[in-house]
Amino acid sequence: MAIAKKPAAKKPAAKKPAANKAAAKKPPAAKAAAKPAAKKAKKIAIKATCFTIMPFGNWFDDYYDSIYAPAIKASNLHPKRADDLYRPSAIVHDIWALTQEAKIILADLSGKNPNVFYELGLAHALAKPAILVTESLDDIPFDLRALRVLVYDKNEPNWGQLLKQKIESAIKEIIESPLEAVLPTFLKIEKSSTKKVISKEEKELISVKQDLDLIKRQIEIGVRSRRIPRSRRPRINNQEEAVEFAKRYLVSDRFSREDIIDALLEEGVPERRYALEAVKEAERDLR
Repeated sequence: MAIAKKPAAKKPAAKKPAANKAAAKKPPAAKAAAKPAAKKAKKIAIKATCFTIMPFGNWFDDYYDSIYAPAIKASNLHPKRADDLYRPSAIVHDIWALTQEAKIILADLSGKNPNVFYELGLAHALAKPAILVTESLDDIPFDLRALRVLVYDKNEPNWGQLLKQKIESAIKEIIESPLEAVLPTFLKIEKSSTKKVISKEEKELISVKQDLDLIKRQIEIGVRSRRIPRSRRPRINNQEEAVEFAKRYLVSDRFSREDIIDALLEEGVPERRYALEAVKEAERDLR
């Protein structure tokens, strides 16, 4: 008699390893490390720059720190200035690099500083939109008066705040229409890697608009020149010139310290404290 074989017991199904799930999930430490890295990447957004070209030293440094730089920052741009302009090295290379990098140029032409005009010429060669700032329209050459010019008057209350607001407004307008702040001569109709590209009609319209602005400013200068007589003496543009000016009048007994301070203020020294410092330094030098 045949003995029936018992069916072989089924082996329990092998469990799938949970390695896939574990691999899919990042360890808590890795997640924590990834979050700051992602946040850091978002923060590294490079702002466009506004390159300020202006004289250095004395009150001009105060203007930059209290008016120009804050106005640029308020316009969401990064302010830059070539503070080491007079160092003994190839500064022209740095100026050229800063000018190429800049989205907008802000130039203070007060006193007709030759270095400032040279740097502005580089900016024009690159067709960079420029905002011109000056204490007197007489400091702006005829060929540049068609551009945007902001004139400040230190006799006005809160003139610094007013100038800051004007700069912010000008930057906003230039960002919206940058070509209107470039002389048409430097605008190219044909394609170029370094020049702004516009149509022939757009270039003609910009030229007409700037010609009208030029006529308007010439009328303003004509009206002002009939009311305010121009000084025959050269304007004082820095503290060294202020000291020399004070020395010339201190040697005479006819003028008091107050008379010289008033004359310094009339000739371009922006604040009484700078005029007083110049007189004191002149007095020390003459002892």
